Amino acid sequence: MAYAQTLEPTGNFLQDSTKIGQQVQYSLSFRYPAELEVIFPDENHSFAPFEYIDRTFIPTRTDSVTSLDSVVYTLTTFELDTFQQLALPIYIISADEEGNIDSVRIRAQTDSIYLQQLITQMPDSLDLRANTNHQDVPLQFNYPYFLIGLGILLAILLIVYLVFGEKIRKQWQLRRLRKDYLRFQERFAQQLKQIEQSPGQEQSEQTLVLWKHYMERLERAPYTKMTTKEILKLPEEQVLQDDLRAIDRSIYGHRLNGELIGHFQHLEKHTQRRYEQRYRNIKHGSNR
Repeated sequence: MAYAQTLEPTGNFLQDSTKIGQQVQYSLSFRYPAELEVIFPDENHSFAPFEYIDRTFIPTRTDSVTSLDSVVYTLTTFELDTFQQLALPIYIISADEEGNIDSVRIRAQTDSIYLQQLITQMPDSLDLRANTNHQDVPLQFNYPYFLIGLGILLAILLIVYLVFGEKIRKQWQLRRLRKDYLRFQERFAQQLKQIEQSPGQEQSEQTLVLWKHYMERLERAPYTKMTTKEILKLPEEQVLQDDLRAIDRSIYGHRLNGELIGHFQHLEKHTQRRYEQRYRNIKHGSNR
């Protein structure tokens, strides 16, 4: 993408200064040839030293040659540096004839914002006032009895752990695993319903991100940081080759079709099988 070198997004804060914990707006816009596909950073991107709160999309404006996209991010910071800087990137997406996805990152110029200090000067000394009023002093704490009681309690807890510790730990893991899966199942069903009602790139992307986040917790692998090609290298995910590539085409290539819901349903069934396998492994003594 040699032409990418001539393109540059514009990023700047909409305020000159901010305070600790106060919300601040950062605008990121990009004018590019209309035939290109571009992606703006989402909530999974690192906004350090700032923390992400929300974003607002400005409708795309397109003429016969170029398109203009803009996003306003709402951020906050808890860092103490007087001047804090940010330079967000834009990703230009392309696909070859085999359907492999590639991207080029173009970063906006760095912009900075001034942090207003709430405490500007500490006093050199403190003015202490004498207080001669009578104050009741509590009786001395009985440390020997406290230590004896604490020792008995620790001994009981140790016996309980030695006898029931493994069973308790296993039940806690299974309960947490099931609770996490039910929460994912509910949110995934809501996303599929939204895709059925209004299919689009953003809905598909949000649903795929939701799936990656859950699989990252379930399989203990960095799904959110992996491309589709990298995910398909995992032995247990090779069965999803057609589904993940079709979903990628719907997100990055705007190729929506009636089979999109079916591909997401395949992901859901595959996730259920992986969850059930993980549940059996923990129940029968394996941690994988």
